[in-house]
Amino acid sequence: MHCFSISFLDKQAAELEKQAAELAWRRCLLLQNRVKVTLDPDTAHPQLVVSQDNSCVRRESEQQQVPDTPERFDIWCCVLGREEFREGRHCWLVEVEGEQIKDSWWAVGVARASMDRKGWIDASPKKGIWAVRYYERQLMSLTWPPTPLSLSPIPTRIWVCLDCTQQQVSFINADNGVEIFTFTAASFNGESIRPWFWLVSNSLQLFLRDSNPQTPSPGLGGSCSSPDTPASPLLDAAGAAQE
Repeated sequence: MHCFSISFLDKQAAELEKQAAELAWRRCLLLQNRVKVTLDPDTAHPQLVVSQDNSCVRRESEQQQVPDTPERFDIWCCVLGREEFREGRHCWLVEVEGEQIKDSWWAVGVARASMDRKGWIDASPKKGIWAVRYYERQLMSLTWPPTPLSLSPIPTRIWVCLDCTQQQVSFINADNGVEIFTFTAASFNGESIRPWFWLVSNSLQLFLRDSNPQTPSPGLGGSCSSPDTPASPLLDAAGAAQE
C-alpha cells in the first residue's frame, strides 16, 4: 500500500511537471508569434464606432452615417481586423472593458476574408468563423452546436492565436496562460484569415492591446527558453476540439 502511494505521488508530480513545461512553452510561443492587429473601420457595422488609431471599438445606440459598401456588415454588429493571414502563426491580445461585463454580449475570433457581411450570419466553422462568445454569463465556443466552457472567473483578456500551418485557432487566458479552447482541423480552404469581433452590448468596449515584445502580459512572463521537445502545434492536442 505504501509503495502504491509513492508510485501515485511520483506519477502526479511527473504530470504536474509536464503541464508546467507545456505552459512555459505555450507562453514562449505567444511571445514569439504575437503581432499587431488593427480594426478595419470600412467593415464596421454602422452602430460600431472604431477609434482613430483603429485599436478600440464600442457600440452606440444610433447608427452612424457611413456608406453601405459590400465590405460593411449591415445586420450583425461585427467588424474585421485589417490584417490578413495565410501562413505562419499569429497571436494578438483582445481586452474587454466596461461597467457591466458580467451581463455583456460579445465574441472574438477569426473568419475567412470571404465571410458573409450582409444579412443574418451563421457564426460557426461551417461558415468560416472560429470564435468564442460570451452571452448570458456563459462563455462558449462557437462550434456547431456551441460548446459551453466552464471557466471562473470569465477571462476578459484573451489571446487569439491563429496557426495557419496546422489549421487551428486557439484562445488563451492572458492572465494565466491557460488554454480556453482550441479549434483543430479548421477549414481555411487556402483563404486569407482575418481577426473577427462581434459586439452586441452598448456598455463595453473591445481593445486591441499593443503587442510590443518589450511589454509582455502579466500572465506571460518576460523571457522564454525552448524545451528539449517543444509541443507542436501551438497548443497541445489534449482537450482541443475539432470544428
